[in-house]
Amino acid sequence: MLHPYQELIDLLAETPRRLTGLLANSEARSPDREEKLTRVVAHLAAVEALLRERIRRMVAQETPYFRAIDLASAAEAVPSLAEAVQRLGQERGETLTTLMTLSLKDWERSAIHETLGEVTVEDLVEQLVEHDRAHLEQIERLLAGQNTPWPPEPN
Repeated sequence: MLHPYQELIDLLAETPRRLTGLLANSEARSPDREEKLTRVVAHLAAVEALLRERIRRMVAQETPYFRAIDLASAAEAVPSLAEAVQRLGQERGETLTTLMTLSLKDWERSAIHETLGEVTVEDLVEQLVEHDRAHLEQIERLLAGQNTPWPPEPN
């Protein structure tokens, strides 16, 4: 099916595979580096759940209002990197299912964000793609032994 938003969906689908590949090809990691990686992946999963819920609200409600949330602190505690990766995969699967069921009109639905103003479903999905890209780069730096700051992004 040719879908104008298929490229965004494909980019989102690629993230868990890229992450798994990066982690599988890395050498032994120190406990400190493992903790940092776990925190980043748990953060990705938490942001995923938040944005998916916002997309669902945008489709179900007429122009909902969203308060700004400190995304850097949005992460659930998980005991291991493997569990964080699994959680991200589950969350991403649910998001992809949600996006695949949207009509073309749904992608244009909007909300008002406290700091961003009017945003569409497409805008949120593009933000999620960019968020993935930034954190995959951060994970690559961590795996290369470089230090990366936390919080991982300016808010």
